[in-house]
Amino acid sequence: MPTSRPRASTDSARARTSPASETFQIADYPFYRLSRVAALYTECLDRELKPRGMDQPRWRVLMILNEHDPAAMGLIAELAVMKLPTLLKVVRRMEEEGLVRTGARLSDQRVTEVSITARGRKSLSLVRKVAADVYEKVTAPFSVDDIETLNALLGNLESSLLTLRRAPRREPLKAAAP
Repeated sequence: MPTSRPRASTDSARARTSPASETFQIADYPFYRLSRVAALYTECLDRELKPRGMDQPRWRVLMILNEHDPAAMGLIAELAVMKLPTLLKVVRRMEEEGLVRTGARLSDQRVTEVSITARGRKSLSLVRKVAADVYEKVTAPFSVDDIETLNALLGNLESSLLTLRRAPRREPLKAAAP
């Protein structure tokens, strides 16, 4: 696991974690750590899901449908953090497997809604236990307060990123003249 270098007392965390800083190191960068943790979690969860005929994209769709059933494709894509073309392929495969069904929304025929089937609920019930086991092992060293703090911090980051995503795009940087 990457570790940070020893920190000088004058080296502030804000400067140390900014890519603009001369003292920047990738292991100090929160978004590097988040990406690494997410990738490692995906690897661990997939290792447990695959022998049970499931993968993480389909698991995420089932978990979302467990809370939002039926759900519009756009909502699922947003919540699953998937591009719509990728989600369409995942949902098509799930429909072929009998885990979900799709149809036009009654109030707006332009919107495709996805619903979980009885077979999808049964599959979800089995893989939830697998995901819960991975979660328990990974979070065992953390207190309930730690998990709540982590979720609050991640929620703040998510809010900041959503605000930035909606902001007008900045002009590209121009190379300095020689």
